[in-house]
Amino acid sequence: MQLKNYQEDIVLKAIEIALEDKPELLRDSIAANDIAAYVLNRIPARYIMSERGFTRLAVEHWDDGDDSIGSLFGILMLVNQAVEMIEKRRRPASGASSSSIVFEAEVAPVHNFPQIFGKVVDASTGAPIDGALVTLLSSDSPAASAEPGWPNPFTTQESTHGYYSFWPAPVRDSAETRTFGFVLRVEHPDFRPESREVTVTTCCEFSIHDHIDGEGMLDLETVSLNRIVPRPV
Repeated sequence: MQLKNYQEDIVLKAIEIALEDKPELLRDSIAANDIAAYVLNRIPARYIMSERGFTRLAVEHWDDGDDSIGSLFGILMLVNQAVEMIEKRRRPASGASSSSIVFEAEVAPVHNFPQIFGKVVDASTGAPIDGALVTLLSSDSPAASAEPGWPNPFTTQESTHGYYSFWPAPVRDSAETRTFGFVLRVEHPDFRPESREVTVTTCCEFSIHDHIDGEGMLDLETVSLNRIVPRPV
């Protein structure tokens, strides 16, 4: 068996899943390659030389257990972000500014946030909820994103099985550690809304993160929404 970056197969499969309802993009080889390059440049390479290595990594990515969700979810989220960026490039400019924050390249103290993800489910069935609007609030406004392609609010989709993700923009600060408070708000027309507080403690660094850290992602407790029961007439 030749030396191979197994992540390439995982990413190509994830692209197929994400583009099931966008066949025009899947048929566009340039767009598909752009998506693959975007994702592969943001995840670590995973090389294999044997069937045993293939099996071990396949289980790690595709098994339904909690140990695999960070890597698989991160890849699916990156694919969806790449798709969104490509679709925005193809749309006429509307004059709206991006909500992400861009810092200059000089060395300065900064607090980076981890990627944040979680799941929205039906409280009565445990099934993932598609079409839930999830917002990460900072000071009563949607938190700015670290990079384009991380929408806030985020709408859960069938392709991500009810999961959502955010990547808050870094904050310039020289304090050794800081604790930041956010509010997670989840809404859906068929369910009662839910809100919960989220705190993130960060350490001062001297470079801005530009990649997904599968080990450092913050997995929030699953949000269970209660369906709205119509009142009897």
